[in-house]
Amino acid sequence: MFIQDPQQLQHKSQLIHALEMQQRLAQRVFDNTIEGIFVTGPYGHILEVNRAFTEITGYTADEALGKTPRLLRSNHHDETFYRRMWEQIETSGSWQGEIWNRRKDGGAYLQWLSINALKGPDGTVEYYVAVFHDLSELRARDAEIEYLATHDPLTGLGNRRQLLDWLDYHLSEAQTVIPFALIKIDLGEIQLINDSLGHAAGDRLIQLAASRLKPLVSAKDCLVRISADEFGLIIPLSDDTTHLAQILFNLKAALQKSFSLSGETLFMSPSLGVALFPEDADSQHELLRCAKAALQEAKSAGRNTFCFYNHSMSNQARDRLALEQALREALTGDGLSLHFQPKVMLSTQAISGVEVLVRWTHPVLGPISPAIFIPLAERSGLMVELGAWVVNEACRQVSELLQAGIILPSVAINLSVQELERLGVAEFLADTLERYGLQPSMFEFEVTETSLIHREKVVIDVLQRLRQQGFGVALDDFGTGYSSLSYLRKLPLSTLKIDRSFVVDMTEDEVSASIVQTIISLAENLNLHLVAEGVETNEQRDRLVEMGCDTVQGYLYYRPMDLQELICLLSSSNASGQ
Repeated sequence: MFIQDPQQLQHKSQLIHALEMQQRLAQRVFDNTIEGIFVTGPYGHILEVNRAFTEITGYTADEALGKTPRLLRSNHHDETFYRRMWEQIETSGSWQGEIWNRRKDGGAYLQWLSINALKGPDGTVEYYVAVFHDLSELRARDAEIEYLATHDPLTGLGNRRQLLDWLDYHLSEAQTVIPFALIKIDLGEIQLINDSLGHAAGDRLIQLAASRLKPLVSAKDCLVRISADEFGLIIPLSDDTTHLAQILFNLKAALQKSFSLSGETLFMSPSLGVALFPEDADSQHELLRCAKAALQEAKSAGRNTFCFYNHSMSNQARDRLALEQALREALTGDGLSLHFQPKVMLSTQAISGVEVLVRWTHPVLGPISPAIFIPLAERSGLMVELGAWVVNEACRQVSELLQAGIILPSVAINLSVQELERLGVAEFLADTLERYGLQPSMFEFEVTETSLIHREKVVIDVLQRLRQQGFGVALDDFGTGYSSLSYLRKLPLSTLKIDRSFVVDMTEDEVSASIVQTIISLAENLNLHLVAEGVETNEQRDRLVEMGCDTVQGYLYYRPMDLQELICLLSSSNASGQ
């Protein structure tokens, strides 16, 4: 019988004990590490997972064991990604990197994953050990840090760094030059509020001011808080910069309204300074300097105003805004009036109708030309309101004439493209006539060819509804557009109007005369009524008679007149039997 040396037995026992302790320690580390771990066999089936695996993925050990890691796939990566991953593992024995996986609840998350191949004595892979940790919270913290670096925590707006980053990006040589306005906005009086009501009240006021500015900017604009009571705004500009003055007016008006704070009613005195790229400067430093100089000028001017770095633009913008505000007031008060220009039948010299023309008399400047206030209404969004006023006032005056026993021929009213695009315009026109007891057959609506260019289908649909309701439709300024003949085919017309430019030139220019003759022939063949505009001489009238024109309109017969003049004219015409 073999008897072991007691010392050897003791040593062996110590080794076994140490190994067991090491195994228990490894198991404790495996179970308690915050990183998820799973072990697979050489063919990819999961053999073991730790507690962190379950906490991160949501899968219990029973649900994961025997499955493959495909259980965790998020479908954020294509097969090429996984093929390259396994090529690297086979080549180097390991792989690590960011990967998107999916939890049991379906939520995808980003993790850092390390995979190591464990080989046996013969060099073949026995196990794959994967260790991973969730990057979601880390990335969320990084995003929060980045957000705080570029945003103002008080208002949620961007901060000065975001403004500078925007400028850096758009002023870089690699970018296409896009004109823009850099606006500095100073609230004013904030230090007084801090001293009297406390900094908490001042902070609240800044938050309220920011909430008023946000709805006035679009997604492509950059609105930031630069410092205590100063905001910055960058607005990309189109070729037409006329809308910028309106934006500045809206910003100023929003900040001038009263603030209710701590039981007090407060008023701010905002100042705005504007620099334009590339007109004023083409570098970040110079643009900021120009905007600051313009802001200082606005403050020096007494606040509650805005200034461009370019002084002439400041004056032009203020003049335009003052005129626009006056037009708004005229729409709800006095100043607007209607004039009527009669149309004359050449065969009988009788008045066959009138065209309604709107006129505006400014309380200080006097009469304002339609060539000025009509484009102003179009740019400022007042055209629909102005058109509605004209229609309503025309119907009111026509109704009064009929009630007084004065017979009025057909009435022509111009409709702009903005009015034609207005939702329910056909219904509005019909309802207005019904309110005054008038018939659609008395009215004709004039549209220009240029109003059809951009919204052809919408405009034609509206005009068809008007014709179905019994209104007449005239195509004004015919011959000056781009697709006149195609419109004759598509439009539900009752009348063609020859543009005055052809009429004025027809006695001196045979090309113009030929165009007029062609339009008259077209109208005759299409059974359309015809009106020649701008007839000012006997020679023009005689030539039109020779060509077979029906009706004319112009200074040779009548200039536009007010209602009382029209009443006298119609009364005398009726009395003379015309």
